[in-house]
Amino acid sequence: MSVRAKRVQAVITIGLLLFVLLLPQLALADSASISLSLSFARCGDVIQITVDVPAEGTYRICWGSPTAAGAVETFTTTGAGSRTIPFAIPTTAKGTYSVYLTTEAYVELAAAAFEVIPFAQIDPTEGPVSTNVTISGCGFAAGQDIRVSLSGTTTTTDRAGGDGSWTLSYTIPSTPGGSYVFEIEVQDAGAWVVWMERYFRVTPQISVSPPSGNVGQTVQVTGTGFASNEDDVQITFDGEVRKQDIPVQENGSWSAVITIPACQSGPHVIDASGVWTRARDIPDVEFIVGAGILLDPTMAYVGDTITVTGGGFLPGETGIRVTFQGQTVTPVLTADSTGSWEASFDLPPSTHGSNTVSARGDITAPVTFDLTTLARIESFSPVEGAPGDSVTLTGSGFHGNQQLTVLFDGNPAPGDLRTRANGDIVITFQVPATTVGMQTVVVRDGGGATDSVTFTVKEKILPSPAPMLPEDGSKRRPGEITFRWGGITGDTGITYVLEISNEAGNVVWSQSGIEEFSYLVPGDDLPHGTYYWRVKAVDEFLNESLWSSRSSFTIWTVPTWVWVIVGVAVVIVLMVVAYRETKFKVIE
Repeated sequence: MSVRAKRVQAVITIGLLLFVLLLPQLALADSASISLSLSFARCGDVIQITVDVPAEGTYRICWGSPTAAGAVETFTTTGAGSRTIPFAIPTTAKGTYSVYLTTEAYVELAAAAFEVIPFAQIDPTEGPVSTNVTISGCGFAAGQDIRVSLSGTTTTTDRAGGDGSWTLSYTIPSTPGGSYVFEIEVQDAGAWVVWMERYFRVTPQISVSPPSGNVGQTVQVTGTGFASNEDDVQITFDGEVRKQDIPVQENGSWSAVITIPACQSGPHVIDASGVWTRARDIPDVEFIVGAGILLDPTMAYVGDTITVTGGGFLPGETGIRVTFQGQTVTPVLTADSTGSWEASFDLPPSTHGSNTVSARGDITAPVTFDLTTLARIESFSPVEGAPGDSVTLTGSGFHGNQQLTVLFDGNPAPGDLRTRANGDIVITFQVPATTVGMQTVVVRDGGGATDSVTFTVKEKILPSPAPMLPEDGSKRRPGEITFRWGGITGDTGITYVLEISNEAGNVVWSQSGIEEFSYLVPGDDLPHGTYYWRVKAVDEFLNESLWSSRSSFTIWTVPTWVWVIVGVAVVIVLMVVAYRETKFKVIE
């Protein structure tokens, strides 16, 4: 046999073998089929795959390719027939994919087309302010840009991965309660397109800080998710209103402080509501209460009545004692069946600021509350007077052993003025130099405690001094002139003001602060002429007398012609004398 004949025979033999091997597979393919309950769906959706197989054997369902990498299900049958298999669409990018029915060796028997469509979701779909929302998507185009907006404001962006999925997170900001829209946009041909909308509802919520405390303690209650500027917002404690007419901000949030009332120890409910926000829509907040006391008022003056209310003690507890700064101020008390009790006392002398009120029982450990003592002027006597007059002032609630400043219209009263150790004031001082009329007197200690009272400052007129020298109408030659007057006796700190004016009434010379009853004016200060002088008294508190009456005096000089006449007369006299002496000598 020739080589060519042998080659032809080999080809025929191989063809016959392949025909024998493929004939069964072709028969299987002709009789196998696959169908899908849906032709498109989202990632994660479950569809039903129905297959028809022609014979017994092991078969596979493949996604995307008839290979081991695409195998998603393997099953075995004992004969020809139909089978329905549930199938969850895997996370994959947007597009059309084939679902294959193959033999165990991944020989394709049948195929069906399936389209994956984009999908996005948010979790959760409602919650209060500060809720962390997860926004996720799948079935998008690989590498596609994603943008999420809340009510028109962009919140965050991302880019889809190779499998078409993406995940973003966003924290709900302070915003009024209600429904809001998350817009999911995709970039298409360079433009952003709203592809999907998802709704989120902001719910109201309150929080309490701290979450537990004692009777009498103040706690802060904060609300969010209420309506914008909502009216009639109130806070309740076990259903009883503790605060109302709370202002709400534009973003639906608010905050207020309440005081825990007297009640049994243990859990209690704090809630809130408004004109649109119902209490049942707000999760209750449980607050754990322990023993404590309440004071009314919490700021008071010495002598005021203070009411003390206790709560959280054991029901029927005995031996309850109330102290102020360690001093017992009430009788021994017994709690009622709810563990509450009430007593009162008058605020004893105490220093300015925070002081401690304490209560304890036979079983309950001491609980405290701060009471603020306020400064007060209690008396001011007399209520009117002139600068220099003595006045007495009493007060309480100031700091202990502190320097005091007493101001009349800003002018300090003289003297070393101090508070007592217990904060009381009992001082006597003189009214300082100040303006006449109704004034506010401010008392302030070194620690800053202060109070004020009104006082009428009257005018005080001192006796007027009497002019003595120079006498009225007198004439003086040029030179030093001593002015003298009758002074005021019996008072200290008196000084005098001397004033000299000319005939036209203009003051030409003056001097203040003169301590004596006389003053020497230099001769050069007053040239020839007629003058008028007067004097008045001033004390250390700037009280003044009226001006004395005016006295006049004249400073004069001898005219030249008088000196000429005098000279001529002297010459004549000398000549007469000389003549006589000469005559007498001749006769002799």
